[in-house]
Amino acid sequence: MWLQVSTKGEYGVRIMVDLARHYGERARSLTDIAQAEMLPLAYLEQLAKLLREAEPPLLLSTRGAHGGYRLSRSPEQITMGEVLRVLEGPIAPMICATEGEMTEICGKLGTCKIQQLWSKVRDAVATTIDAMTLAELTGEPELEQASPAQFIALSNIRVAHEPGRVVR
Repeated sequence: MWLQVSTKGEYGVRIMVDLARHYGERARSLTDIAQAEMLPLAYLEQLAKLLREAEPPLLLSTRGAHGGYRLSRSPEQITMGEVLRVLEGPIAPMICATEGEMTEICGKLGTCKIQQLWSKVRDAVATTIDAMTLAELTGEPELEQASPAQFIALSNIRVAHEPGRVVR
């Protein structure tokens, strides 16, 4: 996965978040998800197949009248790193800093300072998405803790008059 996530990654995450919001309920049809998320059904079918065939699977499917999809594990147990790697592949901000085993692409790979930069970027992205779970993306946006409004009745306002000063 390059640093830019494709529609495959974006839509796949939206499928997973939708299913996480409905975790513990009946299976959800892709038609329901497509309508709720305003996404093309045909594309969701392709993405659901990838998520279902992942190792380990991220989705389970049920056929029949009440069939559909559900998460293979609880939202707390599925990381965004798992989801994005299934959809986008290994994290690779540059070809020389791809996750996992790499073949040497240039003679400077072991001593290249620039490659160290991209490796750090890769590791920062990986750490972030591996620490975030689906459960974290299903909650309501946190409302700011606003203090209760304080009102002052205009009838309680008094203007102090200083001797020798004209108040207009």
